[in-house]
Amino acid sequence: MDLTTNLVGDVVVVAFARATSLEGDRSARFKRAIRELIDEGHRRVVLDLGEVAFIDSQGLGALISSLKTLRAEEGDLKLVNVPEAVDSVLRITKLARVFETHEELDAAVGAFA
Repeated sequence: MDLTTNLVGDVVVVAFARATSLEGDRSARFKRAIRELIDEGHRRVVLDLGEVAFIDSQGLGALISSLKTLRAEEGDLKLVNVPEAVDSVLRITKLARVFETHEELDAAVGAFA
């Protein structure tokens, strides 16, 4: 899984480097990558889902786990550039109420202020 990270102030922006799906083993690798960021001291994370074409229950589990872990560390996870297919799954599963989403990266980063 190719993830890119970019630090904007004290917010780390995580994005997928190319088109992908968040399912199966990719979900576990994503979760480990977020855990590594937390272990490095990052607590404020914006996840850019613009390149994610599909998400399954394991992918949702990885998002929930990452959010829960960050909040336990007094941090948070915000989503940006959520594709319609992923947004649909979030709405159907009622997780759209759990995750704060933004259309623009600046708004997502600014939401931590």
